[in-house]
Amino acid sequence: MSRKSAGDKYDERRCELLTAERRLSAGNSVGVFETLVAFPREYAQAMGHLAFHRLYKQLSTWPDTLCARAFMPAKDEYNWRKRQHKSIEALDTGKSIKDSDLLVFLMPSETDWFPALQMMELSSITLRSDQREHKWPILLATGLSVTANPIPMSSFFDAFIIGETEPTLGPVLDVIKSLGSRRRPKAEILAGLAMLPGLYVPAIHGLDPKYSIMRQWASSDSIGALTNTISAHTILPNTYILEIARGCPYNCRFCMAGYLLLPYREQRAEDLENKINQIPGETSLVYAACTPDGHDELKELMEIAGKNDLSARISSHMKESPELAEELTTILDMETLVLVPETGSDSLRKVIGKFRTNESYITRVREASEDIKKIQICVQIGIPFERATDRLAIVDFVRSVKNLTKLPVTVRIDQFIPRPWTAFQWTAMASLRDVREHLVELKESLEALGIQELTGFDPRDTHIQALLIRGGSGVGKALQNRLKGMGWNTAFDKAELDMNSVFKDQDQSNKLPWEFLNMGFGYTRLAREYQMALSAEEERNTEAEEKS
Repeated sequence: MSRKSAGDKYDERRCELLTAERRLSAGNSVGVFETLVAFPREYAQAMGHLAFHRLYKQLSTWPDTLCARAFMPAKDEYNWRKRQHKSIEALDTGKSIKDSDLLVFLMPSETDWFPALQMMELSSITLRSDQREHKWPILLATGLSVTANPIPMSSFFDAFIIGETEPTLGPVLDVIKSLGSRRRPKAEILAGLAMLPGLYVPAIHGLDPKYSIMRQWASSDSIGALTNTISAHTILPNTYILEIARGCPYNCRFCMAGYLLLPYREQRAEDLENKINQIPGETSLVYAACTPDGHDELKELMEIAGKNDLSARISSHMKESPELAEELTTILDMETLVLVPETGSDSLRKVIGKFRTNESYITRVREASEDIKKIQICVQIGIPFERATDRLAIVDFVRSVKNLTKLPVTVRIDQFIPRPWTAFQWTAMASLRDVREHLVELKESLEALGIQELTGFDPRDTHIQALLIRGGSGVGKALQNRLKGMGWNTAFDKAELDMNSVFKDQDQSNKLPWEFLNMGFGYTRLAREYQMALSAEEERNTEAEEKS
């Protein structure tokens, strides 16, 4: 009996994934314009991401347009393709991702940047856009990370969508189809794209555009994306995802997504009911939003799901990350109470613009329903102006929660990153030595309280993330060096970049790489928010002196 080749095995895996999918509706089956949406994560994770479903549906239903999907292969398949010089293939067609007219990469996080380049390199796509002999496909990047700062990836992509895709993607498709069908040169197509609102085209605009490029955002009527495709092979097996709001009603000074997804937009229950009615009964449904439990009509939405025999849950976004409002990091089973105090110190919470008190979180624990079976607490360390007493306050807060309940309590710890387009974009990141020391101390203290499930982070990883999202065009050189097999230190050193730059405060008079973008709010607002943080810090210094 002959043994299957690796190629046959991976093609069989691709077909199994397709066979296991169920769709509410089909996309276009015929068209003259071939597009492909690529997500540099593995299938299981990518298909649990609402932004991917939204982008795929828009591309696959646009007139005369076909769309396929591609994902980062599993490690074994990736290594095989690299050894055999085999391109990444589209899930739907089995064709190389090069064989399309438009290749769209979705990159919600800066951690997606390097895998995206790996997918391109593996598919024999020349990385630098100015060196590509083949003019097709046109490479387009979208996602919160490149909305915040496209400059590090500007050498690799032909164009970037700045903001949300709903108002922008259609005009992009129409320009490329119109000029491409007339065999116009690529330079003319890029010039046409550069005329569209919300499009950054490096070859036309340069690395320091002379005028601002305005972020685009969808109208409230456009909110309410619904998963069209479900599968048993995802992080959300056989589960539909429905967007009930976009943006965040709060204004935490450290949260990039909170600023970049302004204004906060909710969709009314009566407007979502028709979509909920489309979902087959006796399946699962997740209501997705940055703060889904804050939706004014969540109770009504739960009742609608119940009438349709749907098991409804809500998403929970429990860490500060660039994909905060679109990444389903955790799905609640309605039996988990999630508390996100960020810190245990009321005074430090005022500094970062999170105007809730410890008592408000404690009240939530006291008033928790009998259905709650678990409590999860999410905190950050390395926050600007953080002191040893603030970290001790985290331990005190967790102790207070444990003393109120017999339910299991888990803790998640993340690290603050001074991200673009936040009030703290000028502040230094805590040093690696300090963070490592503080993380060990905090873990030991929490374990002494009996916290058995404790999730931490790797300070080295967050350091690299900060360098990427805050970087300029030199970061692109570092990423290319990394592709050659260099370690991160060597990659940044060869690119002549100072890895310690993120550990220093930035002068507000110095221009930052992303300043040419217009997010609908000015640096004046961010500077004002930062001054308010400084004032809150001065106030707590005064209070500390008076107590001592």
